[in-house]
Amino acid sequence: MSNAFAGFLANRRDAILQVLLIAGSLAALTYTANQFLWRADLTANNRYTLAAASHEIAQGLDDPVTVTAYFSANLPARFGRARDEFRALLQEFRAAADGNVEFRFVNPNEDDQAARAAREAGVRPVTVNVRQQNQMTQKRAYLGAVFQYQDQREVVPFVEPGAPMEYTIASTMQQLASDQTPVLGVLQGHGEPALQALPQLRESVRGRYDLRTVSGVDTAGVPPAVDVLLVARPQEKLSPQAALALDQYVMRGGRALFALNRARADMRVGRARARTTGLEPLLNAYGLPIRPTLVRDRNATAVRVRQQRGGLNMVNRVRYPYIPQISNFSDHPISDGLDQAVFRFVSALDTTQVDTSATLHVLARSSAQSATAALPTGIRPRQNWSVSDFSGASFPVAGLLEGTFASAFAGVDSLSVERTRSPRTRLVVVGDGDFIVNGTGPRQQRLPPGNVNLVANAIDYLAGDTGLLALRTQQVTSRPLKQIAPTTQTGLKYLNVLLPIGLVLGYGLVRYRRNRARRRRWKDVGLQG
Repeated sequence: MSNAFAGFLANRRDAILQVLLIAGSLAALTYTANQFLWRADLTANNRYTLAAASHEIAQGLDDPVTVTAYFSANLPARFGRARDEFRALLQEFRAAADGNVEFRFVNPNEDDQAARAAREAGVRPVTVNVRQQNQMTQKRAYLGAVFQYQDQREVVPFVEPGAPMEYTIASTMQQLASDQTPVLGVLQGHGEPALQALPQLRESVRGRYDLRTVSGVDTAGVPPAVDVLLVARPQEKLSPQAALALDQYVMRGGRALFALNRARADMRVGRARARTTGLEPLLNAYGLPIRPTLVRDRNATAVRVRQQRGGLNMVNRVRYPYIPQISNFSDHPISDGLDQAVFRFVSALDTTQVDTSATLHVLARSSAQSATAALPTGIRPRQNWSVSDFSGASFPVAGLLEGTFASAFAGVDSLSVERTRSPRTRLVVVGDGDFIVNGTGPRQQRLPPGNVNLVANAIDYLAGDTGLLALRTQQVTSRPLKQIAPTTQTGLKYLNVLLPIGLVLGYGLVRYRRNRARRRRWKDVGLQG
């Protein structure tokens, strides 16, 4: 055998050995990767990683949860991403539940039978715009799911793209597996909004609370079965007997959310006057009264204002400081992660009267460029606001009290007080009663998600259900531009104009000096030569 042929065989054996080593290494790496899964969630709020509360709910399932997801195919990108995210989260829940979560996806647009099954299950189609062949067409789309656990069934009629889907899935599983449903009482009988005027709030607590109206408290008191009492925007002054009933509910350890209006705003006359609700003695005794003021803020919502110019009526949108956009939230579980809430004619809280037996958590504040106006005051939108109208201070508009409280009627001889001191309990106070009201009829309005999330989180916290609070606000965050002072705006404007010019002139001057020095050196070298 020639030396060349022997060298070829040796090289071939080495090559085969290298291929086998590489193949074995890849097989070992693949096996290891399958055994040890690692990934990184780079979203700001860990949107694609199950929270500890979700793991706990999934692992606590005694029987399988069957999910039938009705999602249409061939939809615009944001709807497609919603379907993919919903599927990915269900896979995470199935892994966390050790297989106790089963799901299947159905496209109701495939045939009439599938569409009929979706509608009969409670999933209603929505109309979306789809661009096809350079034309905009409308298409019926299904984005909902049906959850089945043992003999119970819950329907999610619409999964909104960008919404907190993990919260939707986890809360639905929790309410299916839960044996007890806390009672949320809504005070009625004093001009408060009816349940029909609170559709977004009702939807946010649907299935998780037994929602009941509470009326006639002046004679019957607050029912003992009420776990959390919502007192929202009473327009008539409560009688001393009704206020006493609420006070004794708190003295029994009841937990309440007070959302009250201290201002009676009339846009037609452009004037706001002080309002008395009859609950002022309670909040004074508990240590967190609402001041009879109005907060105005440069970070505000735009309203439509009709103006006449040159004989023509024009409708312009102007910033209205008395409808502030609140984005200054604390890191408390109720408000942590909230993006933005809109308040209408909100009053500031007085945080100087908190007793040592209670702890105050300020949940929301106005921006650093705000001020308060004592009532009565003018509220016309067509005003020329100046820097002096905003003092540069920040005012609390929502707060939480935790501790023990003294009865507001302990020293009143005309009323019979059963309890004069409460056990440890919780109260939430908000200086605006309209921030959770949608209204009814043609005046019904859609509230920002931050408004609904704030009150829903507060109700959950008062009820002691804190596991899923962070998930409710886990959604795509709006990041508006920061409001800055007019003097700062002017300085930045001139800086943007003059700085590029200065840089160009400076660069040109440096180049000029460098070239002149170079020519001088050349000249000196030439003279020396």
